[in-house]
Amino acid sequence: MTNRKRHKGVLVLALAIAVFILLNNVLAIAQEKNSTPIFEDVTLSLDFSPDPMTIRGLSGGFVVAQETAGRQETVTGPCIGFIDGKPDHKLVLRNFFEYLSIQVKSSEDTTLIVRGPGGTWCNDDYEGKNPGLVGQWLSGNYDIWVGSYERHKYSPYIIRISQKNMQ
Repeated sequence: MTNRKRHKGVLVLALAIAVFILLNNVLAIAQEKNSTPIFEDVTLSLDFSPDPMTIRGLSGGFVVAQETAGRQETVTGPCIGFIDGKPDHKLVLRNFFEYLSIQVKSSEDTTLIVRGPGGTWCNDDYEGKNPGLVGQWLSGNYDIWVGSYERHKYSPYIIRISQKNMQ
C-alpha cells in the first residue's frame, strides 16, 4: 500500500470517528432535553403558574408508612403502604393557602403521606384508588411520600397541585 492510500484511509477513519462522536453527543443532548424529570421539589407562592403544577415520581419503597407517619391513621385517611426512607418530594409554600389540593394520579393503587408545619396527613383513596389532600395549608416546608401497597413495588405517578377548587 502506498503512503498516499494509507494517509487517505487514516483520514477516512478519523472522519468516521469524528462523525460518530458528534452524532452520539447530539443524541445524548436530545434525550436529555426530552426526558421528563422525576422526584422534583417545588416552591409555590399564591397565584402560581401553571396551575395545576405537576410533578412526577415512582411510588413505593421498603419503609412501612405508619413508621414515618407515626400513627395508623389521620383525620384525612389511613397511613398505609410502603414508602422510601426519604421523601419523594419537598414542597415549600411561601404563603398561607386558603385552598390547595394535592392529588396523585397513577395506574396503580397508591397512598400518600404529607408532613409539614400543620402535622402529618395521610390518605389512600381520595378519588377512586388515587390519594389526595385538600384544604387550607400553612406556609412552610412539606415532605411528600407516595407509597405502594407492596414492599419494593414501584409505579409511576403524577402529582397535580392546584389552588383552584374544582368541586
